[in-house]
Amino acid sequence: MKVGYLGPKGTFSYEICNKVFDRNYEKVPYKTIKEAIIALQNLEVDTAIVPIENSLQGCVTETIDCLIEIDNIQICSEKILKINQNLLSEKKYEFEEIKEVYSHPQALAQCREYIRKKLKNAEIVEVASTALAAKEVKNREFAACICNLECAREYSLEIIEKNIQDNDFNETKFIVLERRNNLKNKFNKLTMVFSTKHEHGALYKALGIFDKYELNLTKIESRPAKTKLGEYYFIVDVDIENDNYLKAINELKEIVVFYKVLGGYNKE
Repeated sequence: MKVGYLGPKGTFSYEICNKVFDRNYEKVPYKTIKEAIIALQNLEVDTAIVPIENSLQGCVTETIDCLIEIDNIQICSEKILKINQNLLSEKKYEFEEIKEVYSHPQALAQCREYIRKKLKNAEIVEVASTALAAKEVKNREFAACICNLECAREYSLEIIEKNIQDNDFNETKFIVLERRNNLKNKFNKLTMVFSTKHEHGALYKALGIFDKYELNLTKIESRPAKTKLGEYYFIVDVDIENDNYLKAINELKEIVVFYKVLGGYNKE
């Protein structure tokens, strides 16, 4: 069995991958979230685990867009990982000596105030993953990276300071994906996406269906439809407490222009 994740070794995706999947799974790293999901679609891996939301920075747009655009995959579970960011480098530099700071955009955003206060002389360099940032600063003078502690072990880096995130309530939700099959018999959460007609009251009517069937929407967010300015997809999470969701889905289909169930699964 193979599981795809956002690599290389040392990313938070790698950390959660090892926690969720045992040694019977071969862990296959990919350079981007999209590549990991396409690998699942193309039968290169049996499952994939990717980040979808951070408690501080919100949704991971690349994941959301892939779920909308790529067919034959579905969410089968969600996992939550506590995120601690750390400042690492090849040597224990003083803050004022550091000229470059490498990391993933999400990690940089989570440490924005820390960077502003302590790394005033540093140029910010965005890379595709925190682990790639660790690889970049290896053998590079006066450079540091913002990563998890796994990277310190994996790439033999020094820890300048631990837990540098601006807010300690920092968690990332990951989703486990599989190739599309029928929904499980029992689940308590449904994620779906739809788009409405571009006319007065269209979204209001669509959301009213969930209220009609007493379904609790725990999240709603939008993404550009990439067709015309002002047209959007709406992604919603729905608590499932009874079979009313089936009636809601059937009624929703009648009034929207696009509809897709992204997965039925149990909340973490």
